[in-house]
Amino acid sequence: MQITINEKEYNVKFGVKFVRKMDEKYYVSDGGIKFGMALEKKLPTLFAGDVVTLAEVLYEGTCAESKRPAKDEIDTFIDEHEDIEGLFEEVLEELKNSNATKVAITRTEKMLKAAKVI
Repeated sequence: MQITINEKEYNVKFGVKFVRKMDEKYYVSDGGIKFGMALEKKLPTLFAGDVVTLAEVLYEGTCAESKRPAKDEIDTFIDEHEDIEGLFEEVLEELKNSNATKVAITRTEKMLKAAKVI
């Protein structure tokens, strides 16, 4: 997936590096051992249409870029996007197609549908 901010294109990739970066922020700790829980914690809020989560996912999705957009630039990109629903759909579709996130997002979507949340 690519996004254009200030006439510069950025690749957004939801691979292992993305998951690792997210897990650094969102984890549970037991006996001094950290277990990454980013996808389990953040995917439901992404399905719910949380723009802060969308901004974080897009920002961390650019972690493999040599020059990344600033968080403020991502926020402005979202604020000014003409089709925010379409942007959410595109991000969710990319997450469904990535090997690193495919299993977690499929499980989350099934769980949310079973609970009649989405």
